[in-house]
Amino acid sequence: MFSVIIVDDEPKLRLGLQTLIPWRELGFEVIGTAAGGNEALRIFEETIPDVLLVDIRMPGMDGLELLQKIRHRGWLSHVIILSGYADFEYARQALQFGVDAYLLKPVNKEELSASLQKIHGQLSKTQEKSMLQKTKTPEWILYSLLSGRYASEDSFLIEWSDSFEASWKTYQILLIGFSGSHQEESEQIHKFKDVLSRTYASERQGIVLYFAPYIVLLLGDSPVGELGWNELHKNLQLLSGELRFEMDVALGEPVRSLDEIIHSFRTARCLLERSFFYDKGRLLTEETPETYQKENVQTSVLSLPNKEEEAFRLHYLVDVGHASAISSFLNEIALQQVSEQADEKEIRDRFFYLANETVRKIHSRLWSLSGYPGEPAQFLAEVYHSRYIRDLVDRISVVMERLARCADYNSKDNEMKRLLDYIDRHYGDNLRLEMLAVLFNYSSSYLGQLFKSYTGEYFNAYLDRIRIQKAKELLAQDMKVYEVAERVGYSNVNYFYTKFKKLEGESPSFYQKKE
Repeated sequence: MFSVIIVDDEPKLRLGLQTLIPWRELGFEVIGTAAGGNEALRIFEETIPDVLLVDIRMPGMDGLELLQKIRHRGWLSHVIILSGYADFEYARQALQFGVDAYLLKPVNKEELSASLQKIHGQLSKTQEKSMLQKTKTPEWILYSLLSGRYASEDSFLIEWSDSFEASWKTYQILLIGFSGSHQEESEQIHKFKDVLSRTYASERQGIVLYFAPYIVLLLGDSPVGELGWNELHKNLQLLSGELRFEMDVALGEPVRSLDEIIHSFRTARCLLERSFFYDKGRLLTEETPETYQKENVQTSVLSLPNKEEEAFRLHYLVDVGHASAISSFLNEIALQQVSEQADEKEIRDRFFYLANETVRKIHSRLWSLSGYPGEPAQFLAEVYHSRYIRDLVDRISVVMERLARCADYNSKDNEMKRLLDYIDRHYGDNLRLEMLAVLFNYSSSYLGQLFKSYTGEYFNAYLDRIRIQKAKELLAQDMKVYEVAERVGYSNVNYFYTKFKKLEGESPSFYQKKE
């Protein structure tokens, strides 16, 4: 990734530029922002970015003054000027400082992206040229193989393969990937790479290379068996002790010649790209089982057709205090998503939606009682940024179960009282005996018998009676009949008329006039 800093006195524009442009897709990383020239100079003194994106007119030190100072100190960053003024004189002065592009505000996304792509090409050529000027070390040759710069028939590659690695019978790529992309984390990664080089490369056990965004460890005569690989993985974790963020480790297939190294690399990279689907802390190989394996997915009564129905069910489980059913319910959704080959983003979005809908619907009192050390927004952010599917599901399960236990204020009462209380609070929803049976872990026929025995009424008759009682209260408040019907759970107003007249002996309109 090439580095970028954004300098503009307008906070909204700085934020907008960070979110508007797909920086990572274009091969860039925004490492800092500044509100003016002096602040930008302080950043340059610590780290010189590859690209400077700067407003030409700012209070204090403007963009042109900043450029003049940067060039005077010999800093050769590429520069894109932004201006709200179509001013030829400013453009002319900017160009004398070696500006790559001069763009007018408001910023056009496509135009800025095109300028960045052009700069990326120039930076890549410069980087490659610098690499070519280096001695043809094993690290450099490995870089060439992975980047496709050289083929196996090149003479220097043959010479290298006949050197100290000649005793290697096989070659195998081990890739280390990282979650972070901030500048300070990048520095830690490079320090970790140096530690690995001292450990492996110095003793000719392997070759270590930073091949962004990964650390590559090329091993010859790889460890034997699962025990050997587990020992190597443990060693890597010990060496990474100073890292303040997580890493994933993946192993490519073993190959027998240098020109096949790229295949081992690609295998490992594919595993890292799917690290979300594995348990945290595992050494990923082609044999490592994913957390939710497709062959374990079975059809169940809980399988639901869409996310709205899933959210509906999760909220009900929380609301009725059925904490014990939440984990298995969420795990089944995860299994189903994996079986349908949903990708990482789709699964994140699905579970974020479920968590958000439930948190949005519960009473604020429940959240304060749950003991979660933060606001709902913090919880939802943690959900969305969970790095592994198991962590994602478990994080939601734990909080939902806490909420359910708080909602279960009648836990020592019998379940029929809880059920009746639930109906009294949710009479306007599309309640069905079959759905409640699943929530309360009964068969629908058994729950129906239990309900009749406890209340003396069949479920539907009881629900109609509660709804009509609520309807009478609303009619007394002069609400329109069709509004009352919808509020108490009858989508068909004619059906509401029929039920009301059957139970009250008169139409809702007549009842309202009487009142």
